[in-house]
Amino acid sequence: MPLASDTRAEFTSLFSLYEWVMVATAAIVFGVVLWAAWRYRARRGQTPSAKTEANAVELIFAVILSVVVAVLVTRTFTTENRVDAIASNVKRQVQVTAFKWGWRFTYRGTGVSVVGDNRHPPTLQLPVGQPVVFTERSLDVVHSFWVPALRFKRDAWPDADTRFELTVDRAGVYAGHCAEFCGLHHTDMNFTVVAESPARFDRWLAAQ
Repeated sequence: MPLASDTRAEFTSLFSLYEWVMVATAAIVFGVVLWAAWRYRARRGQTPSAKTEANAVELIFAVILSVVVAVLVTRTFTTENRVDAIASNVKRQVQVTAFKWGWRFTYRGTGVSVVGDNRHPPTLQLPVGQPVVFTERSLDVVHSFWVPALRFKRDAWPDADTRFELTVDRAGVYAGHCAEFCGLHHTDMNFTVVAESPARFDRWLAAQ
C-alpha cells in the first residue's frame, strides 16, 4: 500500500466522501418524509390501509445501508493505514518532547533543538514537500501534538514513543496546540509550524 504522509489531502478527501453521503442521506430521508406526508394525508372517504409490512422495501433499505457502511469503513481504514505508514528511508527526522507546558523539537543528526513553553511557544520549521518522521514522547503526563490545518493529531505518552510521518504540502504558517487536557496551562501549550521551501529550511538549519 502506498504511503500518504500528506494528511491534509488524505483526510480532506475522506471527509468529502462522508459529506456527500450525509447530503444524499438527508435528501432521501427528507424526500421520503415529505412524499409520505403528502401521499398519505388524511382525505375524506378514504379508508386507512391495513398493511403493516413492506418486506421488499425493508430488504432493499438494509442492503443499501450495508453497502454504504462497508464503503465508509473500508475507505476510512484504508486512509488511516496510508497515513500511519512510515517509510524506512526518510532523511528528515524530528524528536518531539512534550512537557508541562511546552515543547522541544530536536532535529536529529544536526545538533539543533528548539524549545519553548506556555510563555514563549516554540516554532517548528519544516521543509515543504518533503516527508519528515517524528518520534514523540512526554516527560510527564499525556499531551497531544495537534495541527488543525494539517488535520493531524497524535498523543504523546510518558512511557512510550509515538512515531508518525508528515509531509506539509504548501508553504505557510500553521498553529499547533496540545489537544489533551494536561493541567492548568493546557490552553497555552501551543507551538507554531513554519513550512518553507527546502532551500530556505536548509539555510535556517545551517544558521542555527
